[in-house]
Amino acid sequence: MQNTLKVYRTKFVWSFIHFLVGSLFLFIVATWLFFSWFNHGRYLLTDLLGITVIILSIDLILGPIFNFWLLSPLKSKRENSINFGCILMLQIVSLAYGITQIDGQRLAYIVKWQNSYFTVLKSEDRRVNHEEALYHFNEPTVQSNERAFYEMMIKHAVPPIEMYEYFVEVPLSSECNESPCEVISKSGLVKLKSTKEGMVFF
Repeated sequence: MQNTLKVYRTKFVWSFIHFLVGSLFLFIVATWLFFSWFNHGRYLLTDLLGITVIILSIDLILGPIFNFWLLSPLKSKRENSINFGCILMLQIVSLAYGITQIDGQRLAYIVKWQNSYFTVLKSEDRRVNHEEALYHFNEPTVQSNERAFYEMMIKHAVPPIEMYEYFVEVPLSSECNESPCEVISKSGLVKLKSTKEGMVFF
């Protein structure tokens, strides 16, 4: 009985250490992602907090649970090392997948269509390169050569705010400098201001 309790106590200590180290590492990663990708109010454009909490929590809980299940002081160092290596690989894959999902929530561009501003995220962007910019949607005129292609995309459920083929880039300072612009995002209306630092959302 005492040996069993000692084994479980050791397994708990190892799992707890794993949890603490994982928490510190994920905190550093989350902080870096936030200030690198979602600074100046960009986190307001999507449900970033909910997505991040779910993804990072899964990765944080996954490791210690497998640690408690697979590692044991009764096993050899070699067996524990192999099991721990598998746990780390699983966590790395899980974290990489999570980061790609978070990356898809980054701002790709803003487009003005029918006098309203819309944000488009990277996961919705049809372009290969995702550089932040402000565009006007230049709808093709009726009976023009480009109108047929435009109507075909509409039939294929491609919304105008994703039709980069008809975008005209404009300087942000020309529209959202003196007074903020109201932008329609996944999270609702967000105000946009042009500053020396670039786009600032609030």
